[in-house]
Amino acid sequence: MNLKRSLIGLFFLFFLISGIGLGLLVLDDKNDLSSRASIGLLPNLLPPVSEERLIENDSLWDGSTQNIPFQIDYDKRLWQPSSDEPVFFHLQNPTTVRVHQGSLELKTLVEILGDSFTQAKVSGNPISYIEGWSTQRYTFRFYGEERSVDVWESDFGITLIAVTSDSLTQDDIVNLASNISAPNDVKGASTTDDSARLAASIRPSVVMILNRYCAQLKYNESAEAPFVGKSYPFCLAQAGSGFFVNKDGYIATNGHVVTNLPESSLILGVAGGALDNFLVDFFQAYLSSQTTLPVDRSFVEQKVKEAHLSKETIYQMAAVVYEMLIKNLIKIDNSESSYYVQLSNTPIQLSKEGVNLDNGIVTATFIDADYKLPDDLTGFASSDVALIKVEGDNFPALPLGKIEDVRVGSELLVVGYPGVVMGSQSLLLDTSANAEPTFTKGVVSAFKQAKGNLKNLIQTDASINHGNSGGPAMSTDGKVVGIATYGLDPGEGGGNYNFLRDIADLKALMVKNNVSEDAGEVYSIWNRGLGNYWLSYFKYARSDFEKVTALYEGHPTAADYLEEADAKIGTPEDKTPRFTRSERKLFMNMSGGTMAFSIIAIIILAISDFIDSKRRRTPASVPPRPNIPAQPVQTF
Repeated sequence: MNLKRSLIGLFFLFFLISGIGLGLLVLDDKNDLSSRASIGLLPNLLPPVSEERLIENDSLWDGSTQNIPFQIDYDKRLWQPSSDEPVFFHLQNPTTVRVHQGSLELKTLVEILGDSFTQAKVSGNPISYIEGWSTQRYTFRFYGEERSVDVWESDFGITLIAVTSDSLTQDDIVNLASNISAPNDVKGASTTDDSARLAASIRPSVVMILNRYCAQLKYNESAEAPFVGKSYPFCLAQAGSGFFVNKDGYIATNGHVVTNLPESSLILGVAGGALDNFLVDFFQAYLSSQTTLPVDRSFVEQKVKEAHLSKETIYQMAAVVYEMLIKNLIKIDNSESSYYVQLSNTPIQLSKEGVNLDNGIVTATFIDADYKLPDDLTGFASSDVALIKVEGDNFPALPLGKIEDVRVGSELLVVGYPGVVMGSQSLLLDTSANAEPTFTKGVVSAFKQAKGNLKNLIQTDASINHGNSGGPAMSTDGKVVGIATYGLDPGEGGGNYNFLRDIADLKALMVKNNVSEDAGEVYSIWNRGLGNYWLSYFKYARSDFEKVTALYEGHPTAADYLEEADAKIGTPEDKTPRFTRSERKLFMNMSGGTMAFSIIAIIILAISDFIDSKRRRTPASVPPRPNIPAQPVQTF
């Protein structure tokens, strides 16, 4: 047997097997939803249907207009959707297809079709024309004529009711059904709301910050007062929000969250009751000097308590004390700030013993701030941004965008810990509410410039309250474009008018302190895991969530997602492909390489065999005999 021809046959077999394998891999890759999506930022993973797409592709039917959470990319040469009903009309014959959410029983089908359809009969057994769909045919009498009604039930909650008298439209209905998808092409386990996905993505990166400030109020030695040299220690605590901007533990927030200016600290101390001892001593001495009679201390204590019941009264007292500070009669000394960050689901608790430093509550170090109180006349001289740092690494830092990423009307998601919905501030909520951030949604209302330094401000209608300060404002593409900073009192004109600091102000502070924009791998793996989870690829999701918890033990939500993914593996909900994307790419490259090598080998062997065959068929030439003259014969 010819060895070369045997090798040709063998390589042809390799080519054929590789070709079949490559075809199956390509088909599997096409069916894998995640192979059609980026696994970077969440909104890139699940791109929303944009206005541009709706304009360019007017054949996209958005089922949300009929409260059906699915879309159909239909062929407008064959189908025309109704404007007020989830019904498609065939343009070439009297066929209609109604879109229905949920499964159907025959009784419900009869009710939907109405009294004109009579004598319902089941015709044959259910048939599957395309994967994920089961079709059951029924026959009805419609004004004396027989009509076929095919009920197409999907395994993702949508049913099609196709009424037709022409079997030729079956392929058109198959095409219509195969182009039904949830918004963003996701048929996974979770919600199709882009804002909910974005919230899940950024939740682990947003933290609560507690600033505990302690100092002493003293009379100056030069002051003419009966309490010269006496000190009044007091402590203040204020909470705000922040977010990781670097994997090494750098957290961004507002300057006013982590900076304690003497003027504001004094006013807060008086208004909040931390300086009541000073108020009692001061006003007791003041009233005694005015009346030249001794004033009972308990009387003054009662008056100070009553002052706290009236905002205006206590503010007037604070104004008097503030004037003493301006005149250098008193001073604030030995001031010290301590910073605490809530990383996990355990709320920060402040008591006489201190802060609960365990279960994800850690201390932080002040790095820098660009913050000064604005002047009433000249306005702002700073940008109200700050950086603090916690020890550790592999924190899920958020990617930073720029103000140009949004326009007037662009949607924003603002995240933070507003005090108004904290459990310790509310009669409605338990203190466990402190552990969960609040997400508020709004739009960019306008772009303004701050009075004084004319730095950019983003006006938004998203709610911002005390405690929200320092939280990120996210664009729909998952980038921080601003920092929640100012919320206007509705009494100043009504409405919801709030302002964000431009993220460029924070970037400038980061450059000044050599802090890079490094989101790290935890944020990327977390988003990839969420993407796999929403695609119902639970095996992939479990692997990603395990990596996240290994890299960042304090992750507040990964453990819950890991538990859910683990519980769904092996169930009908699990749609995990046989091969991962990287494995499939490797096998496709191997199959393609084998096919190419086989073709080259076949060509070389075929040419070689052809040459050998030609040589065998050509007879060997006999060289001509030399012309030798005959020799005479000698006789003896």
